[in-house]
Amino acid sequence: MGQPKLASNGRIIARGMLRRCGRCGAGHLFRRWFTLVERCPRCGYLYDREEGFFLGAFVINFAATEALLAVVIGVMIGLEASNGGAPLGVIFAAAAIETIVVPIVFYPFSKTIWAAIDMVMHRGQVFSDYPGPPAGIR
Repeated sequence: MGQPKLASNGRIIARGMLRRCGRCGAGHLFRRWFTLVERCPRCGYLYDREEGFFLGAFVINFAATEALLAVVIGVMIGLEASNGGAPLGVIFAAAAIETIVVPIVFYPFSKTIWAAIDMVMHRGQVFSDYPGPPAGIR
């Protein structure tokens, strides 16, 4: 029996962006907001395979936070350039809130996006290393 067909790269990444398993599309990958399950509940894909695996998720989360912070700073620069003067207190408050809230809200998405990116980079291993759910997982 041959290996099942893996979805396209775009579909794998899209699944990751929706907090789903890139391999099978299953949801419910988090027990709590910050707690990713060890394996996919449907296909058994192992997520945290080695020490430091989710360093890429940290980079994705950091990049998303910094990109939104750049938008806040861009608004401040735009307000200053329009001779209207920027309300610095509001801008600083928005920047502070953004740097606290975005990493927390984006955290689970960064983990599933990183897992999906890793799955795309290692397409040949996705089924050979993890052929299906282990005993006890349907």
